[in-house]
Amino acid sequence: MNSTVKKYKQPIVLLFVTVLFAVLTYVVDRKPIGYDGTSIGFSSINGLFAKSFGYNAGMDLASDIAMYLSFVVVAVFAVIGVMQLVKGKSLSKVSKVILGLGIIYVIVAVLYVAFDKIPINYRPILQPGETEIETSFPSTHTLVICTVMGSALIACKKLIKDEKIMRVVKILATAVMVIGVCARLFSGVHWLTDIVAGILFSVTLVSLYTAWIAD
Repeated sequence: MNSTVKKYKQPIVLLFVTVLFAVLTYVVDRKPIGYDGTSIGFSSINGLFAKSFGYNAGMDLASDIAMYLSFVVVAVFAVIGVMQLVKGKSLSKVSKVILGLGIIYVIVAVLYVAFDKIPINYRPILQPGETEIETSFPSTHTLVICTVMGSALIACKKLIKDEKIMRVVKILATAVMVIGVCARLFSGVHWLTDIVAGILFSVTLVSLYTAWIAD
């Protein structure tokens, strides 16, 4: 039991911090500064940041591309998982590295749907083509991009033995994460705390994945 607790200590602590941040965002400095008078947590810092950066279509597109690249990574690992399943004819034959990714992807999908229904924050703007304001906390683009690319890096370290290839993978994955998060941050479609929350959730999930496959 002690070894298990020690193994999952980091993800447990990160989960606590993430949940605490979500609660604080809902209750601290909450004022109607959002679009159409919607109330936003941490309104002072969020309002200041929003006034400094308006909507940027180019940044919005860049963050979309980063997320699409994340979906490609998910598809690649899904194909690997299916191939292992077909070859081994049993779920037990699928490597723990790939199976763990599948579990993480399911958790991300559940969070994506769940937070679409939980209005902790609404977006600061009504985006072109939309008819109603969407929920904004956490930034699901940030959540998806960082979780997929972060967990992919951990998985590749287990699967790829060639250091040169691994170096390229690390550079590409890191670039997608940095560009994706920065683009989302400065696109003007989220509050600052939404981006922070997306990062916290993703770091928690990647930490959980790392602990789970560590043997």
